[in-house]
Amino acid sequence: MTTLDDALVAYIWKPGSSIPGKHPGAIADSAARGEVEAVIAELDAIRPDADAADLMPWADRKAREIAAAHPDIGDSGTRALRDLLSWTWR
Repeated sequence: MTTLDDALVAYIWKPGSSIPGKHPGAIADSAARGEVEAVIAELDAIRPDADAADLMPWADRKAREIAAAHPDIGDSGTRALRDLLSWTWR
């Protein structure tokens, strides 16, 4: 069984890619994919605000906020969320 943490990494980081993205086909299990897509929807709802002047620390804070609401997201999933958020708003 794939953990939410592992599923987020698989969804965001396509093997061999140096750019984060969204790869729903990387998760075969539909329940896990649905859980990941719910977390990604939370991430997609985030918009830069006055705290976003320094992109990476802002993205890190926002990713940690999401992870705090989902105990199954560990360090690697949090980093993947941070990477996707910062790439989206670069």
